[in-house]
Order: sequence, then C-alpha cells, then structure tokens
Amino acid sequence: MRTVASATPDFREIFKERYQMIVQAVDICKRFDATVALDHAKIELVPGQIHSIVGENGAGKSTLLKVIAAVHKPDSGKITIDGQHFAPLNFLDASKKGVTIVFQESSINPYLTIAENIFIGRHHEFSRPFLGLDWKRMNREAQDILASIESGIDIRQNIRSLDFGQWKLIEIARALSYNPKVLLFDESTAFLNNRESRVFLQAVRNLRNRQIAIGFVSHHMNEVFEVSDRITVMRDGKFIAEYDRNEATVEKIESAMVGRSIGSSIYPDHPTVKASDDVILSVKNLSVDNRVTDITFDLRRGEILGVGGLKGAGGEAILNAIYGSEKITAGQIYLSSSRYLAPTPSKSVLNRIALVPGERTVEGLIPEFSIHDNLNMTALPRRGLLRDKAKEKALTGAQIDSIGIKTVDAMHPVNSLSGGNMQKVVLGKCLSIHPDILLLNNPTRGIDIKARQDIYALLRELCSQGVSILLLTEDLLELLGMSDRILLLKKKRVSKIFEENRDLAEEDVIRFIV
Repeated sequence: MRTVASATPDFREIFKERYQMIVQAVDICKRFDATVALDHAKIELVPGQIHSIVGENGAGKSTLLKVIAAVHKPDSGKITIDGQHFAPLNFLDASKKGVTIVFQESSINPYLTIAENIFIGRHHEFSRPFLGLDWKRMNREAQDILASIESGIDIRQNIRSLDFGQWKLIEIARALSYNPKVLLFDESTAFLNNRESRVFLQAVRNLRNRQIAIGFVSHHMNEVFEVSDRITVMRDGKFIAEYDRNEATVEKIESAMVGRSIGSSIYPDHPTVKASDDVILSVKNLSVDNRVTDITFDLRRGEILGVGGLKGAGGEAILNAIYGSEKITAGQIYLSSSRYLAPTPSKSVLNRIALVPGERTVEGLIPEFSIHDNLNMTALPRRGLLRDKAKEKALTGAQIDSIGIKTVDAMHPVNSLSGGNMQKVVLGKCLSIHPDILLLNNPTRGIDIKARQDIYALLRELCSQGVSILLLTEDLLELLGMSDRILLLKKKRVSKIFEENRDLAEEDVIRFIV
C-alpha cells in the first residue's frame, strides 16, 4: 500500500517488467469558485488493469477522471502518456488521442439509431461524395463494436426498446469507436439495476483483457472488489492511499475514505417500539395503464414501508400515481380515511406529500439554479404575493445545517455539488414542506457510503417524528436494512407483503420478485 505520507514512487520502475506505463497524473489541482475539487491528486493507469477510485461524494473522484479526459482543465499539475505531456484541447480531442470516458448520466439520444449514437458527432466520417452517408458501412462497424463486447444488441433494434443497461453498453461502444488506449468509467453503474450491472461489469472485464488501461469510479464496494486490480482512495480532493486488490479489505477502504472506521452496519437499528397502527395512506386496487395492476396496501404513521421488485415491476408507477404525476386508471387512494381524488403534484404538496424522484438531475433539481433556489422551490415562502426572502434564507440555512449539505456558498449552482450533496438538496427541498408522507424512489442510488449513512439516519429520525415513508429501492440490502414492513412486486402486481422485517434474508425476498 502507498499512502499520502509516502514519497511519490517511480511508477516506471514498479511496472516496467510487466507493463508499459500509459497514464500518469501528478499534483493535479482544480477549483470551482471557492470549492477545492482536487488538491495535488495523483493516479497511475496501466494497460490490462482496472484501477478503481473510491471516496465519499465530493472526494474528487469524478473530477480527476474528467481532468484526465479533458472535460475539465486542471489549474495545475501534469498528465503524461508514455512519458509525453498530454494536454488535449477538449474532450473530443482527448478521445481522438486515445483517452475517452463513459459518464454517469446517459448521453444516448433516443431519437437516433443505435449506429448513429455510437458515431454521434462523427457521421461525416461515413460520407461519400455526392452519395450521402454510407449507412451500410456505419451499421456494419457499429455492429462489429457491439459484438466485440458481447453486448447481445442488434443495431436494427429500436433504441427506445432497450433498457438503461443496454444504453450503457452502447456508450461503451461509442468510446471504443475511438480505439482508445485509456477508458474511464465515471459511476457508470449508478442507475443500473443488479442484472444490468452484472452485464456491464462483464463488458468492463472483457476490455481489461484487451489491454486497455481502465479507470473506474463506483460507490458500490462489491463492484470495486469484483473488478479491480488496484484501488486508490481519495478524500477532500487528495490522494490518501493506493492498494493492490489482494491486500485491500472493505474495512481498510472505508476507513481510509472517511478517516475512521465505518462500523459493521450502515443501517440504523430498527425501532424497538412498533410503529403506530394509525393508517395515514391507504391504496386500494390501484391500477396505472400498462404499469401496475390491482395494488392494495396501507402505510402507517411513522413507519418505513419498503417496496422491492425488479426494474419495471411497477414501483415507480405506484409512487407517481400517489403523487399525481401519473394518471390512475382504476382504484382509490385514501389519506387518513378521506378519499384523495384526482391527485396532482400541487395538491400533494398542499396535503404534505413529498416525492424524491429517481432521476435527481432531471426530475428533482434544476442543476443550473442555485442551491438556495432549489431548496426553496417547493415551499415557496411568501409575504403576500411577493417572495419572503428572509424566510427563504432561513429555510436554506436550516436545511443545509440539518441535512449536512456540504457547500461553501448556497448561491453556487447545485450542479457544482457532488452527487451525494445534490441528493441531499433534493431531500431538503422535499422536507421544506414538513411532509407527513415521504415517497422515495431509490434515494441513495449513485451516492457514497457516508452520504447513505447520513440519509438513513435522517429517515429514521423523520419516522420518530411521525413521518411515514414509502421507500422504493432496487438495492436488496437497503430494502432489508431500512424497512419496517416490505411490499414486493412481480410482473406489475403485489407478490408478497412481509408484515414484519425480522431476520429476513435476501433469498426470502428474491423468490417473490424473480
């Protein structure tokens, strides 16, 4: 293991017998306004190895990859490839020079064909004088790349019929179309379900066998340990330690990430006192066209009712129907025994129902707006017809303090934050209306272990105050660790309700969702 306190080693000497050195990034610094994103960070990437970078949200992992890929320009520091200075003009120039990146957020255009998405921005390479695009060659080359990673995708398929994991494979194919020496993955599995992640990770392993140097960022420790050859830990923009996979343990990594031991479980203890029998929300025979059918359950005051199932099983439709963003085609909803007719988002806010959506940057936030504006967007404090700026400022400060949003200035755009802090802003926006019912769609997807711990503790605290939570999650460990009762879905119907979550294991759940 190498640590921050050790002298910078001669990586060439370490690897010269086995590998030719590819990428060395040293003393990389980067600031965004007053935020220090990278503070003399460093990493080494070599062919035929997967080098993972781990750390809390805001540790600098994604920023370091984006600097290497020329998405961001470093303020200082040096990047070399094979000993030669590497300073591409921009991301496209870096890709042409053999360094490319697959991002966390999808960059697929659903209105283009699969082949067009793979060669997006480069269609001119297939143009023929006076004959237009050579579609046959473009399709053939796209299919060859997809076949090389064993994607199972036929370029004749409608891209809108594919799942999110298949879209990620298309993004890998796009990166491979540049014939890269170095391929970087920035939390690319963050929005994939378990099955999609397995397929994606196998594709990454196959790329290692092709002697591509791979940088890999993930918040999922099981993924990191499954694919990594080496692991670098970052904290507060700094390099902390580097481990060979064989010497690393989850405890070592997590302790290095946060500067202390995490403990055996990241989930708060279940309450010793059973939640109230007071039913605050009752759903009866609910159906949403082509999404869910005949759903019936009760949500009790102060409990967490977990909703589990495979992607597409219907959980998202249930949350959206209750909140009013999807139309109910059959069934009834009751709030404390009163019929809740024709829900809409605005009516739900008035009834103190809040929704944390699954796509934080698309549905939960306006990324270009300030942290302050996003936090006040739902509550909208008013003095008559005008904004009450004093109350807005007080609300912003209260939410930043109570939820632990890490920022130096609330007027900075929310997209300057790390993923975990962005998710805390979404939660803060929802909590600003003091909800009685909180609907959560995969609230910890794509965030690190410390941010998850913070959110889990917050949810338990809210329950102790009488807030009722409907928690939809595709993470089985989260489902088991956080739920008081569990509702399972299969093929768009309720397959099982566990009235108690006592000593349940993953296999107890899986047989009702697969």
